Amino acid sequence: MTSVKISTTDELLAVLPHQLGYRLEDCVAILMVTDKIVGPVARTDLPSERDVEGVAAGVLDSLLRVGPELAMLVGYESVPGQSRSLMRALHHGLLDAGVQLIDHVVVRGGRWWGWCCRPRGSLDAVRREHLDGHAMADEASVPAVAEFIARGSAPLSGREAMGDLVAEDPSACSGVGDALEEPWEDIVSQIDPEGVLEIDPDDVDTPGLADELAEARARAADWIGDVDRVPHLWARVLAPEGERGDTFEVSDADVALMTRSLVNKPWRDALIAWMSPVMFPLDQVDDASRGLLVEHVEGGPATTSERSQTVLRRLLRLGTRVPDDWSHEAAAICTVSACVAWGIGNGSTAGDAVARALRVEPGYTLARYLGRMVDFQMRPRHAWTDLAA
Repeated sequence: MTSVKISTTDELLAVLPHQLGYRLEDCVAILMVTDKIVGPVARTDLPSERDVEGVAAGVLDSLLRVGPELAMLVGYESVPGQSRSLMRALHHGLLDAGVQLIDHVVVRGGRWWGWCCRPRGSLDAVRREHLDGHAMADEASVPAVAEFIARGSAPLSGREAMGDLVAEDPSACSGVGDALEEPWEDIVSQIDPEGVLEIDPDDVDTPGLADELAEARARAADWIGDVDRVPHLWARVLAPEGERGDTFEVSDADVALMTRSLVNKPWRDALIAWMSPVMFPLDQVDDASRGLLVEHVEGGPATTSERSQTVLRRLLRLGTRVPDDWSHEAAAICTVSACVAWGIGNGSTAGDAVARALRVEPGYTLARYLGRMVDFQMRPRHAWTDLAA
């Protein structure tokens, strides 16, 4: 979650696309403030009139789990009045829950109307002198936006474009698929030459076959424990961004090695802790993984949201290069990306990454847990400011 100093509605509206990562349209965004920190930001598409009540109830249930002190409602609409019903329902629901409202804003056609434009106590009427509302601020004139841009922020065209950040890119993943395939037959022949791991355990009804299955599982566990963790490659993902921008590049073979190393769960979890200590505590990292990370990652763990954001951009580039056909590797890199995204308050990317992970491998446990966190708006226990302290 990025901390920025904002004091006007103009500035809040200019910052929102950078907070979310994309331009907003035909939706309601709810920006929350706790302890004078802006974020997280929730967003929901405008529903049909008959679905407003149910959608509002679901949104409020998630929002109130965060426990915001203040909130700002922004309805983005292309047709006048299109957001009115949902905005009203959310407005009254937040007030009933004791959340104070900073503003109630409608954005349409490059202009906005807030409380300053309305008669006192009205959510819909507009004072004559404010019929045209206010022009949206030039982002270049907003200092808070300049901070985002300096960190590499460039909002995408819309919500749909966010999904492409985590999706398989057919034009970029064939080489990684080939690299994953190359050693796999040898690995399988060592672990499971008889193919017993393909048998449903419920169908095993003879002692001999049960013994073979147990032995194959033991060999698989040994292989997982011994898999190359390639810390020198992960160190590239964790390296601070250079003065001349991010020049992060890895080969197809490197991507294959990196994603395969995530089969080792202690190593995967240690990487998440190094990339986002607010998500996985550093003191829970196993000794072997800690030793490798300390030795290879010169800058140490990411202890600021800005550094974690840099890591996330690199992870997303890796994820698009892993084919869905390699479901375990794809689920693993997507879940790691989702953890880092959730740690910095990027719920859209976290949700998209979890969705892809569970689509290709529905039983991937960490993705299922994280999906519950996203659904119920369960924020990390620690904040980035705690790490700095």
